[in-house]
Amino acid sequence: MLLLSIVMPLYNEERLLSRCLESIEKQINPNFEVIMVNDASTDNTVAVAQSFIKNNPNFRLVNQPKNQGISAARNRGIKEARGQLITFLDGDDWLEPQYTDYFLQSFKNYSIDMAVCGYFKESQHGTIKVWGKHVQGLINRTEIIRHITKISGQVMGYTWNKVYRLALIKQNNLKFESDLSLMEDQVFNVQYATVAQNFYVQPQPLYHYWQHVRSATHTYDLENAKSIGLANYRIVKTLLDVKTNTSEKEEQAND
Repeated sequence: MLLLSIVMPLYNEERLLSRCLESIEKQINPNFEVIMVNDASTDNTVAVAQSFIKNNPNFRLVNQPKNQGISAARNRGIKEARGQLITFLDGDDWLEPQYTDYFLQSFKNYSIDMAVCGYFKESQHGTIKVWGKHVQGLINRTEIIRHITKISGQVMGYTWNKVYRLALIKQNNLKFESDLSLMEDQVFNVQYATVAQNFYVQPQPLYHYWQHVRSATHTYDLENAKSIGLANYRIVKTLLDVKTNTSEKEEQAND
């Protein structure tokens, strides 16, 4: 039976964490575990997390020795995960009840390495449904990378609307890069896609993405600008390396 590992980095999430965890409790498919990675929070995040662990044996909490950032927390989650499948959520977002079932059924029914769902953008101004019928069903690597690297759409470079095979991540030593303050998830997705084979996309929105005012993705400063430049460089380098390796293999096959 497939098990989905849900990794949640947490840093000072006491205000909205209960909403997220309550939505996980309401999942119609219970074949998942929740790994909350406390990144040295200084508020009551740990107390909120522990209050849910008491009633949910598939929830657990691990603690980082010091604050190391979201990438290091996600990498810790990869090490702790016990499932065949894995995803990465944010503690201030929440799920539709069908979230885990959609992903588990997708991997059961299709020979795939990644599945993607649609999502809602949530803010103090209301809800926006993000989905599109222009991409759905089984798609190839070229198409998924094109959608991962787009600046809009239902796929994009997020991790929380995607589920991955844990074995593929470990076999290829993939990890989130801690020196990036932005776009670390998009870099990871491109790197994963280059070693994966088959991809499944459905537009139904099953994730609620909370856009708060202080979000790093909505703040511009020099550090973020540097991170965006470095991330784009790594994405291009990854794709060029794949193209080079493919060409070399084709030349060897023709010799």
